[in-house]
Amino acid sequence: MSCNIVKDPYAGLGVSSKKEGVHRAIKNLSKGLYPGAFCQIVSAPNCLPEDIREKYVQIIHSDGVGTKSNVAYIAYQEGLGRKFLKSLPQDAVVMNTDDMLCVGVTNDIYISNHIARNANRIDNDSLSEIIQGYADFFKKMENQGINLYNAGGETADVGSYTTTMGIDVTACATIPKTDVIDCNNIRPNEYIVGLESFGKSTYEDKENSGIRSNGLTLAINTLLHQDYRKYQEVMDQTVKKENLFTGKYHLEDKLEGTTLTIAEAILSPTRTFLPVIKKIRDEHIGISGIIHCSGGGLTKSINFGKNIAYIKNGVNKIATPAIFQEIKKSKNISDYYMYQTFNMGIGMEIIVQTEEDAEKIIKIAKDFNIGSAIIGHTEESNGENRVEINNDQELIYTK
Repeated sequence: MSCNIVKDPYAGLGVSSKKEGVHRAIKNLSKGLYPGAFCQIVSAPNCLPEDIREKYVQIIHSDGVGTKSNVAYIAYQEGLGRKFLKSLPQDAVVMNTDDMLCVGVTNDIYISNHIARNANRIDNDSLSEIIQGYADFFKKMENQGINLYNAGGETADVGSYTTTMGIDVTACATIPKTDVIDCNNIRPNEYIVGLESFGKSTYEDKENSGIRSNGLTLAINTLLHQDYRKYQEVMDQTVKKENLFTGKYHLEDKLEGTTLTIAEAILSPTRTFLPVIKKIRDEHIGISGIIHCSGGGLTKSINFGKNIAYIKNGVNKIATPAIFQEIKKSKNISDYYMYQTFNMGIGMEIIVQTEEDAEKIIKIAKDFNIGSAIIGHTEESNGENRVEINNDQELIYTK
């Protein structure tokens, strides 16, 4: 391995791809009714009749856009218009809904939004575009037979602690216990199907780079040119300036191998897999677990199941999108950290017991113009979970 390869690309940026500090902080909190599930599941409210409470559970989830919003802000300041602001609500919503679908939620989701802004930088017209973005995405999902309900929200002018804007969502749904997907059910000798995060699905308006909403701090500061350091309001003042905006690209430059500019690639709306998973569930395909390849990238699965080795020896069946190739090349980042940080073209993993079910999922995904493949299998692991990724070299991750 070359000594010039960056071993930890997040060093010096003040963030962590695996959120180790967060996991330590919450380790003593309740894990809910299904401790092995992808996100927390709690009891239905006590005010409901007992027979209802026995049959249903509730899922409440919060997440947001993160630093992706800073690029939309810069794009507006650079004269590229407000169009990128309108897609940010989709990022905020999908980072919730696609975690929730991993436990079986595929419809009837209530969405409450929170927008924190510095009103001196995010004007009312920009705010209107953001709010309209929620309505646009809700309509798009309605056309897919999926109901997302507007449960209101809050817009706060908080310039004293928000330099630009923060866009966050809390989502809530209630489902029958019989619909719950519990990753504790993942067993050895099962098949892992990966769904592509990039391309143009039947329910998307244009090509998607696949970046989604994870690893954006690294992507932004690896790709974008130092000329953007003039926007000090989007820079972490506790981080050395030379570590920020270290790339060669301006927002209007083309990303080679795509139809996208760099701005369009970084700001590609986070693809939701709700329509695909809803169809899979409607056809009663048995699922042991679903992993949203968000924080932790293709190593996310290490947190789920007991004594499971995730052997991903077929990840090369799904091409690595151009944006990840460019991030890797721009800073000479090792594959070890790329797969730990980014989805690398695989936005969702579905774990099933039979090859027949895996092939059914692949066919359903194809109907939505989303590529997919069997990217690996599970094995028994002695003592602790691990992930093995084989793509030119063997990469091994342990908890």
